[in-house]
Amino acid sequence: MALKIPRRDFILGLGLASLVSNDQVSAGVSGIVPENIPDLTLPVNNVTSMLRMQATIGNEEQIPWHYTGVLYAQKHSDQPIPMVRIEGMESYKVIPLNDGSYEILGNMVTFFRDIETGEMIDEYENPFTGKTNKVEPNLRKATSIGRGLNVSPMGIRPTSFIDKMPDKPLLLDWNFGPETVWMQSQTAYPPGLSSPRMQRFTMFAPLNKFIDESISSLPTMFTATVLMPYLNWMDMDEEEGHTLWHASGVKLKDMNDLPDEYSSKLMSEYSDYSMFDLSNDSGPVAYE
Repeated sequence: MALKIPRRDFILGLGLASLVSNDQVSAGVSGIVPENIPDLTLPVNNVTSMLRMQATIGNEEQIPWHYTGVLYAQKHSDQPIPMVRIEGMESYKVIPLNDGSYEILGNMVTFFRDIETGEMIDEYENPFTGKTNKVEPNLRKATSIGRGLNVSPMGIRPTSFIDKMPDKPLLLDWNFGPETVWMQSQTAYPPGLSSPRMQRFTMFAPLNKFIDESISSLPTMFTATVLMPYLNWMDMDEEEGHTLWHASGVKLKDMNDLPDEYSSKLMSEYSDYSMFDLSNDSGPVAYE
């Protein structure tokens, strides 16, 4: 169960600022560390600091991100080859809970583009199989309480799996440069998913903004590398191997900051992913 800590104690631990991390390789604070920041060896300070980086500790309706990148595929131990470009949106809503923890609800829509032309695609000729596959977007929807991620000093875990994932003090990697702070961590996936599955990400924020405790949502950028099984639409279940994703993106002020082409496709085909309706149960979240 999540550690029961009053919300007041969370706020007292504030001083600085992921869908989404806990599985730490290591944790620490390094670089040119300012004196006027909270003690980041304390999990309670990692909670509020992480929330400011990834989403918010305020009451914003939602915090959207926009990202682009490339998806590679690797068979056996062969050289990975670029398959498609990716463009997507993730949006978060943070809800304080009565036990002092938080729940992060998150929506995601990733579209795919031709690796050469950059045009959005609905079909793809798979170089590994020779087949032409119908391309499906990557979707994730969590717009109701209990369907998101529980965030507490004892970890960041899918709420529906919290009793199946052990408590682990939330200690992230923090690095300080002369003008920039960056946070590194790994995603904690629920048990039972197919392998391999790993995401290591870094989020960057201006140091002067990070130090300013009045800023509830920091202007943040990220970059991430992800290992996952082949996507279902690739029709490669019989092939040994996996996909490798590399993506980078930026936090937006609101949904209106999404690029026009992407926004038009999102709103015409998946408009319900562009908002959070807490009165409507979004159903179980598909982490595959």
